[in-house]
Amino acid sequence: MQIGFIVILIIAIFVTIFAIQNGTPVPVDLFFARYEMPLAVIMLICLVLGAVIILILGTTRQFKKRSEHKELMNKFRTLEGEKAKHEIDIKALETEKDKLQTNVETIETEKQNLQNEIAEFSEKVTLLEDKIKLQEEELFVKNQEIDMLKAQNIDVIEEDTKITDEGSIQIDNENSEVESQ
Repeated sequence: MQIGFIVILIIAIFVTIFAIQNGTPVPVDLFFARYEMPLAVIMLICLVLGAVIILILGTTRQFKKRSEHKELMNKFRTLEGEKAKHEIDIKALETEKDKLQTNVETIETEKQNLQNEIAEFSEKVTLLEDKIKLQEEELFVKNQEIDMLKAQNIDVIEEDTKITDEGSIQIDNENSEVESQ
């Protein structure tokens, strides 16, 4: 702050010395008019006009920057709000992801249990199929034995039938003899 004041004071001293040394009137043509003024006054007027022009251009630029800054701050605030919403959504999605992972794990264990049960059932089915084959073989053997026994019984029955037929024929013959007597 003090350094700026000292610099401005030094510049003012130089301008004052310049104005004192250049106090002679100088003709100035401004558009269609001719004026005579001291050189220091002309330079001071030019300096003031330049400063005013620079001040006007600087303030318009500063207003534009301020408005851009306000717009950017508004965008920043809205983006911060959206960021907060997205963070909440992310947390919700992460909790949902965790729930789904636990569900997947339980489904995987159920799947494994079902696969184990399927393996057990398939073993039981193969055992039952083997038993069925053995029983079919035994049934086939038993049917053959039954057929053999039937064949033997038919022979025995035929013999018995012959014997019975012969006995009944003899009885009939004896009955007819008795009747004839």
